[in-house]
Amino acid sequence: MTATLSPPELDTTLDYPHTLLITDHPDTGPLDDGDVPEAFYTTNAPGNHIGKAGTYTRKTSWFLFRAILPQLDDDVDLSLTSLAKDLGISYSKLLGFLRAHFRMRQLPLVTEVQGHHWILDLNKLRIIDRELNRLEDNPDHLEAIDAALADFLTPTTPNQTVPTDADLRRFIRTFIDTHLRPEDKEEQPQPRLRINYNPDNTTTLTLTCDSATATIIARHIDAYTNQAATTAAQGLIDLILEDTHTSVAINTFTTNPDTNLVFHPGAGWINLDHAPTDNTFIRRLKSDEVDSYTPSIDIRAYTQGRDATCRWPGCTVPATRCQLDHRIEYHHGGPTSPDNLVNLCQLKRPGFSSASFTALC
Repeated sequence: MTATLSPPELDTTLDYPHTLLITDHPDTGPLDDGDVPEAFYTTNAPGNHIGKAGTYTRKTSWFLFRAILPQLDDDVDLSLTSLAKDLGISYSKLLGFLRAHFRMRQLPLVTEVQGHHWILDLNKLRIIDRELNRLEDNPDHLEAIDAALADFLTPTTPNQTVPTDADLRRFIRTFIDTHLRPEDKEEQPQPRLRINYNPDNTTTLTLTCDSATATIIARHIDAYTNQAATTAAQGLIDLILEDTHTSVAINTFTTNPDTNLVFHPGAGWINLDHAPTDNTFIRRLKSDEVDSYTPSIDIRAYTQGRDATCRWPGCTVPATRCQLDHRIEYHHGGPTSPDNLVNLCQLKRPGFSSASFTALC
């Protein structure tokens, strides 16, 4: 929904700038309300004064850090120390911002998209830089992620919601894992357990292991806590110390039945070779329409794999934590089938109805 607030009255005690730091950039002009493009983000919607203010902030930030990028012949450490003092931020934070802008020089297509839509703030730029560190400046990989990321960041519909930080991070990781460095998923990390004794007579246990094993452990904890009506922490304690047993189903999805790299809603791409698969079996989902209002287990699993997250624009709650809603109400003749069901979380949609979602699709 586009904000319809009127521009606020200017605070006369502040010196408001009327121009951008760099005014000769071809994309600094405001969007002409009479020339609305076919696809655009809500932040660039005509009449969205709040969105324009946010866009202005991202533009000025972009041009500021581009203008202060150190030159090769500069004393970088001395320059950054001085710049950090001038900007009132820490040395490490400034270094992260500048690295992110240097990274964008390797991504010309993404930079072009930024020049049209201005949705990448400093936090998103840092996410891109950090996630691409795995590529080790491989030119072919950088070219591929540049094209894929530019396509991901280009709006396809009017008033499209800007991807969240989590959406951006998930897209980059998934693309790298599936297309550029699938071998990373083949290497099973050694599990690590850390035990920290705290001053308040408590102890913190931290287990680090591969995603497949962690997914199965988490599913067993969920199954036990639902059965025993207890907390996840107490459920883990009971599973370790008590004579308990749980049997769970892990729903995964793949487009290639000959690979062990599969997708799990909530955990992302995992390698089944890493999973403890004793006493397990594989079944194929049958997501056929059912006659009742309540979806079958297979329909629920199928839609979770299809949607991955809540379908509300911009929401990143995993589909495994959402409820299935009929787009066309069941009592109005809507079928209980994957085509008529969507995953929607309760927290993100107060007063939300299936009818309003149908209008968004």
